[in-house]
Amino acid sequence: MPSKEELKAAIHAAFESVVADGTSYTKVYASEMKQKNYIVFRTTTVSNFAVGFKPGRTELVIVPLDENKGVITAGAPLTVDDANRASVKRRDLQGRTVIKTTDGQTFKLSVLPSVPKLMAAAYQLPVDQKAEYEAFVAVRDTITAS
Repeated sequence: MPSKEELKAAIHAAFESVVADGTSYTKVYASEMKQKNYIVFRTTTVSNFAVGFKPGRTELVIVPLDENKGVITAGAPLTVDDANRASVKRRDLQGRTVIKTTDGQTFKLSVLPSVPKLMAAAYQLPVDQKAEYEAFVAVRDTITAS
């Protein structure tokens, strides 16, 4: 498994490969865990994202990520701005930031300042992002205040 720094660099590179002017964004790693309970078993799906933003602005760019043996592949980016953002909640009961768009998409993102390697067993990517986390919280608070 690559180091935390190598994974963080790969996440940033993947974001920058699909977003125009991607290097000008502050990027943070986020994950979303969905659980479905069935009578006999329960399934858990973990999705990984890179969220890009510019401090002082209310636009977020969400890029789905796929990780395979340390290789990060980016999906199609989604820009969430004032025109298509339905709502943003600071935290739900599980401590996630909930972002809803006007076309019905919902993201329940967990953004942590540091994801320990132990969480890699739960398919989260282990990264350290304390400065990026603080910048994300500031942007999230700006969006929720408006």
